[in-house]
Amino acid sequence: MKKKILIIDDDIIYRKIIQKLLCHQYNLMLTENSLEAIDFIEKGNIPDLVIADLNLPGIAGVEFISMIKHKLNNRKVPIIIISGMDDENLRNELYQKGISEFLTKPIDRIKLKKIINDLI
Repeated sequence: MKKKILIIDDDIIYRKIIQKLLCHQYNLMLTENSLEAIDFIEKGNIPDLVIADLNLPGIAGVEFISMIKHKLNNRKVPIIIISGMDDENLRNELYQKGISEFLTKPIDRIKLKKIINDLI
């Protein structure tokens, strides 16, 4: 059975890039904002991995990561952040909140696939 990945990004181009890169190997669930993602999880859809942009409509940033972790009932679901922001203090705060990896845009597709394979 294919592993499930929840992709949260308001940028349709990045959603399509990630979808095309991963669709043959994983079952993908795509959402374009934090509220859709939270609603999806609240309905009992628990992914094996989350890939999220950090600057999302609705709830964003560290607050969004805290909320996702809470909604996942602190299950050990890896979270990969892909963001255009590359602030070391923010990155460190996100790692303290429990993310697994932080990548900056534009993404390195080979690196992303390797990280996903390592995490799930």
